[in-house]
Amino acid sequence: MTSDTPTPVNKFNLMMENRVFHMLSECCRIFPRLSSSISRLSGRLIPTVSEVNYSHRIFPTPRLVRFQEMEYNVPTEEFIDALLEIRDCIKRRRFAVHFPVECRFVRADNIWLSPASGRDSAYLAVHMYQGMPYREFFDAIEPILQRHKGRPHWGKMHTMTAEQLSALYPRWDDFCRLRAELDPKGVFLNQYLEEMLGV
Repeated sequence: MTSDTPTPVNKFNLMMENRVFHMLSECCRIFPRLSSSISRLSGRLIPTVSEVNYSHRIFPTPRLVRFQEMEYNVPTEEFIDALLEIRDCIKRRRFAVHFPVECRFVRADNIWLSPASGRDSAYLAVHMYQGMPYREFFDAIEPILQRHKGRPHWGKMHTMTAEQLSALYPRWDDFCRLRAELDPKGVFLNQYLEEMLGV
């Protein structure tokens, strides 16, 4: 097997993470009050796995359960406090959410607009199943992540502006200057990037 060969799909995990979780998610959509109980049940049913391999072989997996997602990167030293605040917010506000808060860790890099630029980091992601109201939930969680020096995942939902983002990245101005120099006509821009970069 070469490094380009994908890891074989574990059919049991695929069934649990997609078909069973989809069924449980539909129950939560129809009966939101079941969310907390189903969250605990999911935590017991969804298998825990440990795999070591090339990232492009183990991370791409079928995702048949649709959802809205917001993910932020925080410095590792902020992780525990941010996670506990998220937990307390969910309990206090009684949000009907059954997805786990996904957490992952990455080493610092030197990429100018990488959320992990210059700092070892933790990512925290919150989700809401399709068809369930997500805006109030995300609006309550986002300020928590921002208070903990959070930088949003560029490809997921957030409400930050170019002005806010520029304060989070030491090389922001260098990036914008280089982007304008290399793409003066904005060929590689779209509406989202124009808003995010303040172009």
